Amino acid sequence: MSAEQAITEYRPLLYAVAYRILGVASDAEDMVQDTFIKILKVDLSKIADIKNYLIKTITNTCLNHLEALKRKKEHLVDNWANITHNFHFDPIEHWSSDKATEISEGLRNMMKKLNDAELGVYLMKEAFNLNYNEITEIARKKADHCRQLFHRSKQKLEEGKDKFNVDPERHFQIYKKFQQANKDGEVRNLVDFIFGNKKK
Repeated sequence: MSAEQAITEYRPLLYAVAYRILGVASDAEDMVQDTFIKILKVDLSKIADIKNYLIKTITNTCLNHLEALKRKKEHLVDNWANITHNFHFDPIEHWSSDKATEISEGLRNMMKKLNDAELGVYLMKEAFNLNYNEITEIARKKADHCRQLFHRSKQKLEEGKDKFNVDPERHFQIYKKFQQANKDGEVRNLVDFIFGNKKK
């Protein structure tokens, strides 16, 4: 059997295997294509059980893909943790242009994944190191609710799934208020803007 014949005959089977592992149609199709590219370089005449060989190949390809996604998510979470660590000890005047860009992109990516309440609580806890008494007072929410919001935000960031479209102007305003909060230590204006709270 030639590679072209194998591709025609086993495409539906390999797609089904890939989809069962990945659960995402577009990713499954990509893994099928990657597998076919690999077998074009293989002499199939030397393989006794081509069907089993192809199933093993696409299974390994899918597992490698999942591992790569896991490493990417871990890198994104670790990277944001590094960005937000000890901001009080890293004044805005000392930000390099690269760091400013990194922080802006970090905020934008978080806005894709978190709703307003989750974003506000996460920033207060991680970026500004506030305790739950302070967070409760600023957010005007109960402590248990704030803990739940923080827990959910960490889960969503670890999952890495985009859920929201980001308005460029809103992103810019949050970034500028984030800068100002880091400069003067006043987090309330940032949080009020994120939550949409009206000033009293």
